[in-house]
Amino acid sequence: MNQSRIKSKSNYLFKITVVGPDDSLLEDVLSTFDPVVKVDGIRIVSADHSTDDSNVRAVFMSPKHAVLDILLSLTYKGASAVMIVLKDPDPELETIYRNEIRENLGTKVPTQVVTIGSGIDEFKRAEIHHTFDEIIEEILSKKEKKRQAKTKKKKKR
Repeated sequence: MNQSRIKSKSNYLFKITVVGPDDSLLEDVLSTFDPVVKVDGIRIVSADHSTDDSNVRAVFMSPKHAVLDILLSLTYKGASAVMIVLKDPDPELETIYRNEIRENLGTKVPTQVVTIGSGIDEFKRAEIHHTFDEIIEEILSKKEKKRQAKTKKKKKR
C-alpha cells in the first residue's frame, strides 16, 4: 500500500492592534469575536483563522484612550497588523491614525479600516470578520513572499 505524505499545516500567532477614536465602538468590534478581557486599560481578545495550509490564532489588543503612553506603545509593539475602527468614513481621522501607525510600526504593516455606521448588526459583524480574514491573508501572503525571497537567495549562492 502506497501511503501519500500528508502535508502538515503551519501554525501562526499574530498580534493585531485595534485603534479608533471611540472606546465603546472599539469594544463593540472586539466583542464580535470572543469575550473581551481587560487588563490595565488594554482590551484583549483572540480569534482563529484557517487556510488550506495554515492555522492562525490572532490576538487583538486595543488600548483605551485613558491608558498611559507606555501601555499604548505596548499595544503597537510587535503588531503584525492594525485595524482602524471609525463610526463613519473620515479621511482626516484615518490619516491621523495611519500616521501614528507609521510612526510606531513603519509602512509595511497591513492596515485595514472598518466603519461601523449606525451599529453592529449581523451584516456588520460579518463585514468585521471578513476584514479580519483579509488582514490575516495579507499577513500570510507577506510571510510567504519573504520565505520565497530567502529561498531564492539561498539558491543563488
